[in-house]
Amino acid sequence: MAFLRELQWDELEVLQALEDVPTEGAGGSLHYRVQQHDLQLRVSLWPQHGFVDVLLLQATTQTVLLDMTVAVRGRIRYNNDKRGEYLELADCLLINRMLSTDEQLEAAFSPNTPGRPLLLTVRPHLSVLFE
Repeated sequence: MAFLRELQWDELEVLQALEDVPTEGAGGSLHYRVQQHDLQLRVSLWPQHGFVDVLLLQATTQTVLLDMTVAVRGRIRYNNDKRGEYLELADCLLINRMLSTDEQLEAAFSPNTPGRPLLLTVRPHLSVLFE
């Protein structure tokens, strides 16, 4: 049995934080692409499944600097506070998208498994911080 969980998010907040209009992909996914200097941040949301893919590349060589998928159990929101402007993916858990079983995916959404926030920043520069 496949385990599904919908993302809690507001498309306008994600647009404001990432400053990019998404393209639609297979399975209802949304893909954002932000480029600054020689870095490119790609963020893919899978709203019906509760997952977000984050890929950071060196743009000229297409070298992968960071590639991860997180199960997002909290709300995704845009914040503008003393730390700056950023997209916060609350209560995330890193998952292995290639080798995950249904039981592992269910465990990723369990309230008994501790998670961490993931912060994505576009201004003043691209940044990915797993707190």
